[in-house]
Amino acid sequence: MPAARLLALFLLVASPAAHALTLANARWQVDIDPATLAVTATTRDGVDTVISSATARDTILDLVQTPVSAQWQRGGATTIHATLEQDALQLRFERSSAGVVTWPTLPTGAGALLLPLHEGYYIPAGDTAWRDELLSAYGEVNTTEDLTLPVIGLAWPDRVLSILFATPFNNTVRFSADGATLALTAEHDFHPLNQTDPYVVIINLDAPDWLAPAKRYRQWLQAQGGFIALKDKLARVPDGDKLIGASHLYLWGDRVLAEQDVRDWRQLKALLPHAWVGKDKEAREAVTAPHSGPYVQQVLVSAINAALAEQFPGETADALQQRRHALDATLGKALQPEAARGDTASPRMIHALRAAGLPRLWLGLPDWTAAWASPGAVDTAIQAGYLVAPYDSYDTALPDGNDNPAWLSAQLGQDAFERCGIMKPDGQRIKGFQGSGVYTNAACVRPLMERRVRALRADTPYNSWFLDVAATGMLFDDSDPAKPTSQAQDAANRSAALAWLADSEKLVVGSEVGAAAVNRHVAFAHGAQTAGFGWGDPQMRRERASPYYLGAWAPEHQPAFFFKQSQLKPRYQQLYFNPARRLPLLQAAFHDSVISTHHWTLDSLKFRESRSTTELLQQLYNVPPLLNLSVDTATRRIAYLRHLDAFFRPLHEALFDQALVDFRWRDTAGQVQQTTFADGSVIVANFSNQPQQVDAHTLRPHSATARLADGRTFTFTSPTSP
Repeated sequence: MPAARLLALFLLVASPAAHALTLANARWQVDIDPATLAVTATTRDGVDTVISSATARDTILDLVQTPVSAQWQRGGATTIHATLEQDALQLRFERSSAGVVTWPTLPTGAGALLLPLHEGYYIPAGDTAWRDELLSAYGEVNTTEDLTLPVIGLAWPDRVLSILFATPFNNTVRFSADGATLALTAEHDFHPLNQTDPYVVIINLDAPDWLAPAKRYRQWLQAQGGFIALKDKLARVPDGDKLIGASHLYLWGDRVLAEQDVRDWRQLKALLPHAWVGKDKEAREAVTAPHSGPYVQQVLVSAINAALAEQFPGETADALQQRRHALDATLGKALQPEAARGDTASPRMIHALRAAGLPRLWLGLPDWTAAWASPGAVDTAIQAGYLVAPYDSYDTALPDGNDNPAWLSAQLGQDAFERCGIMKPDGQRIKGFQGSGVYTNAACVRPLMERRVRALRADTPYNSWFLDVAATGMLFDDSDPAKPTSQAQDAANRSAALAWLADSEKLVVGSEVGAAAVNRHVAFAHGAQTAGFGWGDPQMRRERASPYYLGAWAPEHQPAFFFKQSQLKPRYQQLYFNPARRLPLLQAAFHDSVISTHHWTLDSLKFRESRSTTELLQQLYNVPPLLNLSVDTATRRIAYLRHLDAFFRPLHEALFDQALVDFRWRDTAGQVQQTTFADGSVIVANFSNQPQQVDAHTLRPHSATARLADGRTFTFTSPTSP
């Protein structure tokens, strides 16, 4: 049958309601009520899908329509363009004045919500725990920071509705209860800083593929020229290939003296000047103690480091060097040779990592002072083939004379505090992280970033850089008349700063989360795989006696918040660590563009109850392990990492440039899951505590098997410790 006749027949069979305008092609028909913005799609086989429920009726002017497009004015201030092109419906909203556009309003009735919160979640309609969590803990989300991809999916057994916010900025998605299920409403805020930019939403009806929304975003981004392959990012920098197959470690501690540095405790006590411990009763008692057990050692080391810091104050390279010299001159005879000393970021630790059979690592220093406390560590790490980066950030500026001098990254000076803060429309500055200082405009602090990065690199040869917050998708409208900036321009400014680190400084660049709006120049990102939750839960955040308490931010060289293995509430385990609720949406869009892993506050060992699930998810998605490391925890954590790394590294070396193209359950309960990559490689994980049969193969409990396209096979089983 000729195509024109087929289209005519399709239009005749699926005639629109009298109040609606109709767009149709050979693939589907869309009925739109221009007055209420209600939209319904009908496929060729007669299946109806409500794309948006009706909003309040408004007046319509200047309606112009063709078979596949329409344009009209609604309410006098909003112009709407609707276009049907092949399998995509696009609605474009423009406004002549400030105001809010509400669209789409997603009705209930779908079988599941596909939500790129963190890495991604599959949330069935009947999951009341997730319904309550979205209502209470979130309530509303934006499409740049809260969602790592600007998409939402609704799934039925026979189809998926993919909603892509092609304008990701200034959008709010609100959740509301509708009986046992959820309704969602999207709003876009037009205001003086963004009023000339349209609000564009693209709708697709897809086959029943839970990854469809992420794949649609990837295709759209590629068509816009915004997708940069990881192999191209890494080719831009000299040490880029060192990131391939690398596990990630944060090395904690910048003490000039650690317990392991002491060769003879009796001699150290004899040499220790009274003035160094005179103000510390515990230290004086430790000096005279008849033994030198762990407690005595900790007290003495803490007192010595405090005394040196008091003598040579400041967190500068010169101050750290003076402390080291004073330590050696005073107590050197009781210590190990200087080359064998140091906290976690030391040549000694680098040699231990290399000797453990870990040839590829990304090493992060929580503060750049660690490199000054142990000179030679960064050089040693680079010679070992590792990437080394300091933690850095420019998103909060504190005033001069503030009471938090240890927050080094926020010491941006009084001028930055007064001039670079984000201004609200009422003229007030937005307070910075945890209410301190002010959040900053990325373009305003850019010169400070360039000066600091170059100064730190002149002293220490870092080959990587971690710029915190920049890629979280936390974006601001800055109403300051001296530097007016929209969220879209803020995103561009942040991306430009990240690009400068890679292109001008030739660094392997990473940031937090790696959200889609700001990850173009990021090679790796920490935070999407396992991210924060329970922010309002006092047992996790404040009640120190609770088994669920995450831990204090002390001691500085090994903060309990990062190293304490906390108990996980069953509620959060069911919500965030239930494999049947996890979905690799971010990976489906960016596996071969951005290496994504855990947040440093929630590494692979943070919760014993979820450890196996965390391990298997990272292996199934082919993302790196991430661990915090200290001198005291090194022995058992390095052994643990070796086990994870042995499976991850060869797989990532084969798959880092391959898209994740398919995800499916291999059972009915989501306890056996499979990912497939563009070259045909397959990884299957068994999250259950029973053996499972898959394709004539037996998967052991809590294990994963990979069959690469080149024929190699790898097996991983979650270890029983630590």
